[in-house]
Order: sequence, then structure tokens, then C-alpha cells
Amino acid sequence: MTVAELEKPLKTSAAGQYLGFSLQQLRLAYHLFRIPDDDLASLEYLDDVAVHRADGSILLEQCKSALSGNPAADRSAELWKTFATWGKLCHDGIVDKARTDFRYYVAPVKSGKIVAQMSAASTGAEVSALLVQLKKLAKSLPEDAACKSFLTRFLSFGDSICGTIVARFEISTENDPVEAVRQYVRPGASPNVLQEMTAAAIGLARDRADTLIRSRQPAIVDATKFRRSFQSFSRRSDLGNFLISRAPPPSDADIALTVENEPTFVRQLRAIDAKDEMLLTAASDYLRTQIDKVQWADDGRILVDSFRDFDDQLVRLHKISRDEVEDTDGSSAVASRGRKLYRLCTAATVPLDGQTLPSYFVAGAYNHLADGRRLGWHPDYLTLFPPD
Repeated sequence: MTVAELEKPLKTSAAGQYLGFSLQQLRLAYHLFRIPDDDLASLEYLDDVAVHRADGSILLEQCKSALSGNPAADRSAELWKTFATWGKLCHDGIVDKARTDFRYYVAPVKSGKIVAQMSAASTGAEVSALLVQLKKLAKSLPEDAACKSFLTRFLSFGDSICGTIVARFEISTENDPVEAVRQYVRPGASPNVLQEMTAAAIGLARDRADTLIRSRQPAIVDATKFRRSFQSFSRRSDLGNFLISRAPPPSDADIALTVENEPTFVRQLRAIDAKDEMLLTAASDYLRTQIDKVQWADDGRILVDSFRDFDDQLVRLHKISRDEVEDTDGSSAVASRGRKLYRLCTAATVPLDGQTLPSYFVAGAYNHLADGRRLGWHPDYLTLFPPD
């Protein structure tokens, strides 16, 4: 499959359903670190994660969390559903079975008798024996067994496809999936910032995929560009003094719904004739900041009192900026002055507990304050937006 062919979205793609931090995102970051420069890695395109090699061959990886249950058990519906999906991809010609590797990744460590045998199979005789075993298993299963329909469907694709998948199959399982990424970050990070650097790397991979999904493109990420971006980020960031957000950007739907619901901060912006782009950006900043505050407090990174002090700083800065706008632009229209005040305030660089913040956080915090009417952008905001 060529890079040009990769640009065509697949009907079976589940990328639109993907939200939040996941095992798949973590594995995407891992592959982006380890694969050669000319290779690409994708998220929820051909499989949970896939590696598209420069020579045209492919690695398909299905990722399973085993915090409860065993997705690698002999009668696991998840296992045989994966094999049935792989069989269809080969049958439909979406992937070349002879140039595709099939990996079943499970964390924490779990396995099963059959997956272990398939992963170890190295000869044609061993593969043939396993196909006979699978056919016997399918016949012996009761009709109401959850895995029966998936195993039967897999076998329906014929011995050629099934045998090739078994021959090229491997199971990979480990207790700490984060370590797979951490090992690539560790050489350039001191111990006190290793976890934050690792989170930043996974977040970067996630954001690259998110950006492509938002633009309705397949989430296929260039490994070289990813590594260069992470190196650049590492060089310019003092991560020991940098608050990193682990929250994914809000979805377009959540942002649009927030604007549509017209909370007070949105109505404050409408009062100064803010355009749609400003409203959508403000809503995104508001939502991300809200999540960050909760997570940083839960992690113990920031005390609740520190957020109060931070808000007080923003209120003081708002007053100073408001006076400056009135002095320099007093003759301008009220809405124009309000938009200038908003831009001055939200563009400010203000540390939180001496730590550097993500670029959207100050703007998000200002919109939280506007939502609570502690400040406003229109000179008459207290009259326009009285307490409920």
C-alpha cells in the first residue's frame, strides 16, 4: 500500500470514535520513537495502531487492556474478533497477507495456550496443525459461545489466508506499557522530569493524530517529524518547571456545544462583538483549563490556594490593562476597546507557583473569571450580566 493510497479514508476506520488518553495512543508514541525515519505510524486506520514501512510492508497491531479478564484466552471473543478482522482485510485486498505482520498486544501480562502456540509457530507443519486445532475448537464450541461466530468467520476466509496470518502472528505482552515509551525518553531526561517528559511525548503523538482526525484525514503520522518535534520541545522546555497537560483537546462538538449553551463568559464575549473564531477558541481554552485545574490539584502539583492567588494576579492584571486601554483608546467604540482588553489579558504570560503554563491556560483562566463575573470585557458588564 503506497503513501498515496493511505490518504484514502477506510469505511472500517474507528478514528472518529477515539477520545481521550488510551493504550492505543501510548503504543502510537512507542512506534513513532522506534521505527526507521522513512516509516509512518497510524492510529485507528488499518488497526488500533499500524506501522507502514517504507518498503510497502505493514505491521498491524491490535491493543488490548487486560486490567480485567484475559483477552488472550483461547475462547476470548476479543481475540477471535481481531483475527476475523485481519482475515477480512486480507480477503478484501486492503493489505497483502504475505507482506503484513500481525501483532496482538496485551497489557498487563496475559496469554493463552493457543496464542502462545500461534506466536511460536515457525514451520508449515506447525501452522497446518494449528489450523486443524482451530477448526476442531470451532466445531466444539456451543452455539451461544461469544467467540464462536468470530472464530468461524476467521476460518471462512480459507486456509491460505488463515495460515498466513497464523504464520506471521505474534503476541506481545508486558506489565508496564509506559516503559516502552519511557525507555526512549530516559537518555535525554533527568530522573526528576522523566515522567513529565514521557507524558509530553505521548501527548505529542496524541495531538498529531488528533489534528489529522479533526481535519478528516487518516491519522497517519510521520516518525521523523514526530521525533524532531519532540527534540525541539525538549530543548526549549524546562520541564522541571513546566506544567504539562495530560488532557486531550476538547472535541469540536464539545466546543460548539459550549458556545451554543452561552455560559456567562460566552455572553461577555458576544457583548463586545467577538467573532465566531474568538468564541470557539475561548470555549476550547475554558474547557482545557478546567480539566487541567482538576488534574494538577489531584496530582498534588498545585495547591488550591495557589489557584486562588493566580486568579488574584489575573484580576490585578485586568485592571491595569483596562486602565491602559481607556487611556490609549478611550475614543474607540466600546466593543473595540473590549476586544483589545481581552487580547491584552489573554496574551499575558503569568506563571503558576513559579511554573510555566501551557499557552492556552491564562486565556482559559480569564474566561473562568469572566464566567463568575469577577471581571469583564465590556465596561458595563456588571449591569449587563447581573447575578442570577
